[in-house]
Amino acid sequence: MAMSAKASDDIAWLPATAQLAALAAKKVSSAELVELYLSRIDTYNASLNAIVTVDPDAARRVAKRSDAARARGDELGPLHGLPITVKDSYETAGMRTTCGRRDLADYVPTQDAEAVARLRRAGAIIMGKTNMPTGNQDVQASNPVFGRTNNPWDAARTSGGSAGGGAAATAAGLTSFDYGSEIGGSTRIPAHYCGLYGHKSTWRSVPLVGHIPSAPGNPGRWGQADMACAGVQVRGARDIIPALEATVGPMRADGGFSYALAPPRAGALKDFRVAVWAEDPHCPIDADARRAMDDAVAALRAAGAHVVEQPATIPVDMAVSHNIFQSLVFGAFAVDRSTLSPASAAALGLRAVWHPRGEAANALRATLQSHRAWLFADAARHEMRDRWAGFFNEFDVLLLPVTPTPAPLHHNKDHDRLGRTIDVDGVSRSYWDQLKWNALANIAGTPATTMPITTTATGLPIGIQAMGPAGGDRTTVEFAALLTEVLGGFRVPPL
Repeated sequence: MAMSAKASDDIAWLPATAQLAALAAKKVSSAELVELYLSRIDTYNASLNAIVTVDPDAARRVAKRSDAARARGDELGPLHGLPITVKDSYETAGMRTTCGRRDLADYVPTQDAEAVARLRRAGAIIMGKTNMPTGNQDVQASNPVFGRTNNPWDAARTSGGSAGGGAAATAAGLTSFDYGSEIGGSTRIPAHYCGLYGHKSTWRSVPLVGHIPSAPGNPGRWGQADMACAGVQVRGARDIIPALEATVGPMRADGGFSYALAPPRAGALKDFRVAVWAEDPHCPIDADARRAMDDAVAALRAAGAHVVEQPATIPVDMAVSHNIFQSLVFGAFAVDRSTLSPASAAALGLRAVWHPRGEAANALRATLQSHRAWLFADAARHEMRDRWAGFFNEFDVLLLPVTPTPAPLHHNKDHDRLGRTIDVDGVSRSYWDQLKWNALANIAGTPATTMPITTTATGLPIGIQAMGPAGGDRTTVEFAALLTEVLGGFRVPPL
C-alpha cells in the first residue's frame, strides 16, 4: 500500500489498527493522515455537522513531531501518530470544550481530562471535538451551540446520542476513531445507528476526571458521575483494544490500585458460551432488529457455539432493572441543573401530572428523590451486579438488541423531550425505549460491545450487542470481531 505525499482516500476507511500498522511500516506518515482527514472534514462535515471544533494547525504540528520521532527511532506509544477525535464533553487543553451548553460556548480548558491526557501520552493526535446533546442528556446529537448532527446513511435521521457526532464522523471516514463516554448507551446507540462498533467500558476502569458535567476550571468535581464510563466508536472491532489500553487505569484518588484488561475468554466462536435475550414485553423490538438477532444466532450455531436462547437464569427483570437505572441516572443528572430550562421544567411537571406512570413522572420522582430513596436504589443496583456476576460464570456473553429500531427520524420536540415517541412496527412507544436494552449493562457496570450485522430494506444499518462480565472488555470485543468475520461488519455509507 504505497502512499504518495497525498494519502489515498482508501486509507481513511481502514480500521485504526490497520492504519497503525501502515504508520509503523512507513507506508503512510502521520502528516499525510492528518491532511487526508482535514481534507475530508472540509468536504463532508458541513452536511453532517459531526465535528464541531477543529484545530488544523495544532494537528499538523503534532503530526510533524510524530513523524520526526518515528524517523529517529524513539520509543513510541501504542497510538503514535494516529489522528482521532474526542467527544465535546472531555476537557481538552487549548481546545474549546462546550458539552453542548450555551454557558460553555467559549470555554477553553487549561488542562486535559485524564482520559485525553492518556490518549496524548499514547501518541494520539487530537484533531477536534465531536457533537453531542446539551449536557449529554439526549439520544440525539443536537444542542443550541452547534445544532444537529445528521446520520451519514440518511440525513433525515439521527446519528444517535449522546455521542452522535463521533459516530457520524467515524462512519463518514473523518477520523480514525472517536473517543466518547456514556451513562445509558451513549456510545453504543450511535454506533448502532451509523453501522459501527461501539464499546462501553467496564465501570470505573477509565477515570472520567475532567469530563463534563463538571465544574469548569475544576476538572473532575463531578467527573466520576454514577454509572458514567468511557466509550469508543470504531470501524473495526479490535480497534477498541488499543484505545482502551491507552486509557484504562486507576484515578489518582485510587492510590496503589491497579487495573488491567483480562484476556478474552475464548478465541473462536465455537468456544463461546452465548446466552440470547431477544424479547421482552417491557421493550419490544421491530422486525428488522429481530432479524439481526436471528441472523446472529444462526451464524453462531453454524460456527458451533454453545447458544441458549432466553435462558431461565437471566438475573434481572428488565422493568425492575430499568426503574432502578432511572432512579440512579436522574439522581446523577440532578447534580447539574444547568440543562433544565424553565420551559423544560414546566413541561416535565405538566406531563407528570397527566401521566403519573410515564417517563416524565419517573424522571421527576428520581430527580427529587431523598437520599434515603437513592440509597435503596443503590443497594438494589449492587444486588443486581452480584447476580450478573453469577450469570457470567455460566455464560461468556449475553447477546442483546441495541435499540428497538434502526435510526429514527430527527425529533425536534426539545421542549418536551420525555413526551417523544418512536414507531415500533406501527406501535407508538416511548422515545426512551432506546435506552432500555443498553441500560442493563450500565446498571451492572459491565462492558458491552455493539457490532453491525445487517441492513434494512432501505439500507439502514442494524446491529446487536454483546454484554460480558465486569472486566471482560476483551471478551466482548473479541466476540464481536469473530462474529462479524462471518456476518455483517462495517460498510462505507453513501456520502
